[in-house]
Amino acid sequence: MKKIAFLTDTHLGQQVFLINEGSGSEKMVYREAADAHQENLRTVLNDIVKKGISEVVFGGDIGSEKSNQHFFDLMNTYRLKPRIILGNHDTHAIVSTYYRHEDTDDTQELKYAQEDEHYKYIYLDTSSNSISGRQLAWFKNELRTEKKVIIFIHHPILGITTPIDHFGAALGRRDELKQVLLAFKNEVTIFCGHYHMEDRCTEQNIIQYSTPACAYQIEKAVPSIMINDRIFGYRIITIEDNQIGTMLVNIDK
Repeated sequence: MKKIAFLTDTHLGQQVFLINEGSGSEKMVYREAADAHQENLRTVLNDIVKKGISEVVFGGDIGSEKSNQHFFDLMNTYRLKPRIILGNHDTHAIVSTYYRHEDTDDTQELKYAQEDEHYKYIYLDTSSNSISGRQLAWFKNELRTEKKVIIFIHHPILGITTPIDHFGAALGRRDELKQVLLAFKNEVTIFCGHYHMEDRCTEQNIIQYSTPACAYQIEKAVPSIMINDRIFGYRIITIEDNQIGTMLVNIDK
């Protein structure tokens, strides 16, 4: 059995604030705070190691630029070598000074693919809040497979019924990605973050799991954006033969 810890949205060194812009509209802004969410990440990593999980995928949004080195130093301290995808708070230029995956030769986007007996794993870069034409063409080429596909991406591809989905946080060109996947004949499983909430949704051959953040949560079923900083966590993915299992690990402060 393969067991993977999927953690996302650590936002190290970033403190979030809501600004009311009137007419029922809120805007999320970040201010640098050196120690923000560091203890959350240590707690999550302690739990991962305690459970004996050595495979880790990080779902993007490390945090402030200054926090990148601390993030990778901490991973080394725990002897973890995560596979990294980039979110909208990450930049390829900075992350690439600490991390480079052996299966990518791209100097501008962190995208790569791997496969085993039953699955093809595709890792996408949405640090630009969208998918570039070049990455979309690469993605279509990688889908030339008879295997089931698992996608790790920071942003959701399927829409989620929640206020943040309508306030400019949605992935650019996500409908193009979705149509490509709907045309793919095999089963597709997406693991994402970005919205800081738990969600499971399906559309035809696609199933998507959104994972709670390591930093703070955004309430899902509410009329406007609400922050919950009392809970954080990560997801455990199990893969055995051609079956995928998943469970959340929620941690209360």
